[in-house]
Amino acid sequence: MKVTIHDIAKMAGVSISTVSRVINNSKPVNEEVRMKVMEAIKQTNYRSGVAAGDGAKTDSALIGVIAPQFSQTVLNDMVAGIESVSRLYGYELLIGLTDGTLESELDHLRRFGNIESQGIIFVGSMLERRHTQTIEASGIPCVVIGQISNTPSIPSVHVDNITASYEAVTHLIQKGHRRIAMIRGIGDEGIGNDRYQGFRQAMNDAGLPVRREWVVNSALSVDDGMNAMRKLAETGEMPTAVFCSTDWMAIGAMNYVLDQGMRIPEDVAVFGFDGSYLSSIFRPKLSTVEYSATEIGMTATRNLIKMIKGASDIPQHSNVTHYLAIRESTN
Repeated sequence: MKVTIHDIAKMAGVSISTVSRVINNSKPVNEEVRMKVMEAIKQTNYRSGVAAGDGAKTDSALIGVIAPQFSQTVLNDMVAGIESVSRLYGYELLIGLTDGTLESELDHLRRFGNIESQGIIFVGSMLERRHTQTIEASGIPCVVIGQISNTPSIPSVHVDNITASYEAVTHLIQKGHRRIAMIRGIGDEGIGNDRYQGFRQAMNDAGLPVRREWVVNSALSVDDGMNAMRKLAETGEMPTAVFCSTDWMAIGAMNYVLDQGMRIPEDVAVFGFDGSYLSSIFRPKLSTVEYSATEIGMTATRNLIKMIKGASDIPQHSNVTHYLAIRESTN
């Protein structure tokens, strides 16, 4: 049986992303961890298909995944879904981790073109002209995750962020909340903007004002969520409910509320997004929009493999199912 990057990660007791960092030498890795990965590679005679030089090629059936640096996020589940379908169809997976900048993303797109990967799954910033030009110049099929692609030759897969956010905020309104704030992801485009649109639409449909000071931009970590909740508190009037763009932000917001001696949900209700593992084990348990990141990865890979095989009936955009997991933080 063909050895995959998943097998190497399991043998070494590390994540897939760590194996990729060792193979690509893209990020610093603890020397002890690196040796474990290299020993697993040696024992299995694993061949990653990584180019030895800029112009090197590989004969392996290779799918490249380009994604920002990740750890314990929904990206882990997405990659698991991508890997499972890739393995089923006999494709090997190679992950290129970016620093989130356009130049880093373009560099990885060019690299996968140089080693003649059969297809690319792109998880990154909103597609710009330079992205599409680089992808089209490579002649390699590509599917994007986490956005809606407007480029006919590049289909996309994700959750319906606008509708899901609308439903989450509508739930808060139906629970009697009228002073609702949002902690939103930084940026005017992509996921952060879509989830804000759903929030704003639900508020407008209910005849409720969207107060500018109650929409706080935030990065994605728990600490960032705490800082954003602090900014809401400093406005002088606390909202009775907060909708957060991610579960990690939401957990940070709840930490701040609890640290101030307030109760959840009696004083402040909190709603998250992503259905992360933490949402079900944090106390009080977090209400969240759940969807399967694994399914997103699997759907994207199935569509990509169809493109590789020459199919022309790939949908321009595919949404996976979502639902509201109502728990203690909003009851």
